[in-house]
Amino acid sequence: MTPEQVVPVLKAHGIGGDRIYESRMAYGYSDGINHGLKTDDFLARITASKVEVLGNKRRDDSFELFFSPPPAGGKLVGVQRVIFNNVDPITGGQFRQALVDKYGSTSDATTGILNWKFGGGDMNCLSTNPKGVNVSLPSTDLRQKRGILDMVYRKAGGGKYRLDLFLHSRVKDLAQCASMLEYRLGTSKDNQPASRVEATMIDVQSWVKAELAANERVDKLRSEAVEKRVGKGNKPSL
Repeated sequence: MTPEQVVPVLKAHGIGGDRIYESRMAYGYSDGINHGLKTDDFLARITASKVEVLGNKRRDDSFELFFSPPPAGGKLVGVQRVIFNNVDPITGGQFRQALVDKYGSTSDATTGILNWKFGGGDMNCLSTNPKGVNVSLPSTDLRQKRGILDMVYRKAGGGKYRLDLFLHSRVKDLAQCASMLEYRLGTSKDNQPASRVEATMIDVQSWVKAELAANERVDKLRSEAVEKRVGKGNKPSL
């Protein structure tokens, strides 16, 4: 989905336009002298939420949607959803059954966690959990510097990613990495209320490919900027 397709879906879900926020970003680079050069900015993330307060209780439904960067930009590659309901929550068992009715049998599951894999690959490339669960998204905190490439590949000398060396050694090829949908029900018991449920979706392959293409584009812009600066240099007076 594109941002243009996502926003109407959020509004149809009952989220007002004043509760939908866009976050934009740009990549920085340097020509060796000028360190403030940047690419054009692009839409990186949309956050949205719906809140209902009934007496002293509330229901929240919040979304964080991530989009791939240019040049292969504008595609939805990650979703984080948190459903909080202390008004009239259904039980963990009811929530589990509703998910299975909608998405079919799980690919993997543990107590309170349901995981579906799709999109060609069949491995969770983001976790060492032997059950195939535990899905996370890149951090939005720039101080952590934990992007999608950090979650998939190892780095070699000079800080470059080794595209033949995966963070988890059992992975040998990006094509093995599945897209995933994972729900955490917040309870391990079927008869207890699922008052806080977290859902995470990620398209690993598309996100990785888009990020690599973006890095390649920035490297090209950096090389062009250096070449342009060198070409304008003045010869020293000797």
